[in-house]
Amino acid sequence: MPQRMEAGLSRRITRTAEGQDHPLLSGRAPTWDAPAVHTDEVEQLPEGATLLAGNDVTRVQAAEIRHDRGIFWGVQYHPELSLREIAIALRRQASSLIEAGLADHEDDVEGRAALLDRLHQKPEARSLRWLLGVNGEFADEIGRRRELTNFIAALPSLDRR
Repeated sequence: MPQRMEAGLSRRITRTAEGQDHPLLSGRAPTWDAPAVHTDEVEQLPEGATLLAGNDVTRVQAAEIRHDRGIFWGVQYHPELSLREIAIALRRQASSLIEAGLADHEDDVEGRAALLDRLHQKPEARSLRWLLGVNGEFADEIGRRRELTNFIAALPSLDRR
């Protein structure tokens, strides 16, 4: 998906009807932004899977897949990554971002990465949130990692029969 790649941020992720009450997305606003660095996407979910969220760029942003006694909750975006790790990833793929038309010059990529580095150090900085166009939930580590904590909290109650 090089012409539609999401780099740094996945914007306006929105729950599907099936995702409204799913425990993976508990506590999420109806629409949110998340860290993202990917050039591949899930084109089709397996039969019986449940689409939980998507956006205009990537139809499958969150899903539940059940197989035999296994339950898999997955997201396309990266709640596990810190903002500093996202900045590092942007710097590493600067030429790809330019080629995809997301940036004109390496300096543009560096500028975005530097803002993410600064927000990593000062998540409460409203000025940095404004410059990146993100809210406090994205800036705050706990808010950004909500799917991870939701999964861990749900483990004891998952019905694997």
